[in-house]
Amino acid sequence: MKLTQTKSDILEPKPTELGFLMGDYAAIPMAGSDTKLMVIHEGKQLKVCRNRKSAITFIKKHSKTK
Repeated sequence: MKLTQTKSDILEPKPTELGFLMGDYAAIPMAGSDTKLMVIHEGKQLKVCRNRKSAITFIKKHSKTK
């Protein structure tokens, strides 16, 4: 699957997670957190991941089962 970055924050002194798209999955940032992401597929909230790496791993594993 192709990872699509939604927005760049290269000039931010303390960057926060902005979320990304990966195929039919979206990982969006949780309110009040700098690193947590909610993984969404077909309008359903699947899991809250601690960081980008765990979200990518979860999406890859979940997409193999579908």
